[in-house]
Amino acid sequence: MSKIIAHIDMNCFYASVEEKYNPSLRDKPIAIAGEVKTRHGIIVTSNYIARDFGVKTTMRVGEAKKICPNLKILKPNMEKYQEQSKLVFDLIRTYTPCVEVVSIDEAYVDLTEVKEPIKTMAIIQRRIYKELDLPSSVGLSYNKFFAKMASDMKKPKGFTIINHKNYKDLLWSLDVAEMHGCGKSSAEKLKKYGINTIGDVANANEVILNSILGIQGLRLKQKANGNDNRKLKYSVERKSIGNSKTYPKDLDDYKEINKEIKALADKVSQRASNRGYVGNNVSVIIKYNDFKTITRAKKINKYINNSEEIFNYASELIFENYDFEKGIRLLGVSLNEIRKKDEIKEQLDIFIDYSNDKNIKAKKVIKQLSKKYGKDVVLELREMNSKKKNIITTSFSKDFLED
Repeated sequence: MSKIIAHIDMNCFYASVEEKYNPSLRDKPIAIAGEVKTRHGIIVTSNYIARDFGVKTTMRVGEAKKICPNLKILKPNMEKYQEQSKLVFDLIRTYTPCVEVVSIDEAYVDLTEVKEPIKTMAIIQRRIYKELDLPSSVGLSYNKFFAKMASDMKKPKGFTIINHKNYKDLLWSLDVAEMHGCGKSSAEKLKKYGINTIGDVANANEVILNSILGIQGLRLKQKANGNDNRKLKYSVERKSIGNSKTYPKDLDDYKEINKEIKALADKVSQRASNRGYVGNNVSVIIKYNDFKTITRAKKINKYINNSEEIFNYASELIFENYDFEKGIRLLGVSLNEIRKKDEIKEQLDIFIDYSNDKNIKAKKVIKQLSKKYGKDVVLELREMNSKKKNIITTSFSKDFLED
């Protein structure tokens, strides 16, 4: 069975994040540079408007200003970019934990075990754009190399599929310099021997390739012919199922906020239930109209996946931390530390009945009594006979139990 691998590449990521925080920049040429005030600074990235003027990555600010006088230079804000990157990858992980993060703005996703993988990846791409306001390009294929090549073919917001039948038509006519893994120096060496396209690499003599580039040349030939067995590198331990929504206008009415929390909790519950997952941690994210973002989480003493409980915990977290002076632009709810339901073997604390949260309150009361009147005011009776139930009692109720 062939693998189904997607590669997602965020379009002009740093610039896109800046445009998200300041929409007035969307129709202007902008670039991110380490040194804004000096003409010797280097362009880190730019938006597509600037690129149309010829602005390129690694170009000096002074040179970029010459070809694009109206270019607005912004200093990079890595904290902001990392925050947005986490939102993107957390969203992807709500569909599958099989995600290899390559950099702050790109990742491979293994969709082999996902039902309707093409549709699922299209939904992911659309949600990232609609909910996080960030454009991306997606490539989907049966190996990592073709997935990466596919994501580079249509930008911005492209979705390209490379399969066993079309890879020669789509790739073999491309210049060898466009081949992922073939740097500028390697491309120049290959062209000296008349190897100008990816198709030329695919059909080149292995002895010649080895003499030009060594083992790298042989690997390029394998990839050009669709042979790439590299597996994704990811950790399946970090698991969460979440959902978030971005609002076109400020959300500030209590009833509306509660309604949105309920809708998010319902979606999280449905996804968790459909996959047989439960979790014992609920987290929320609130983004205000001034783009300040807060996240809060609550550890739970049991594993849950039903909508009502997720809603209750999420609602409590949000309203305990919500600044009522500000409007909300994004809400998110996640169920974290998830595990398969049939793997859970709960070890019940003698003081807690996990099916009844009232006992949690009882435990708190007992602790308060012990602190005030001494530890002997509460006695724990453990019956050696396993057939008899454990009994919790206090010294002042002992006489009634012994009658």
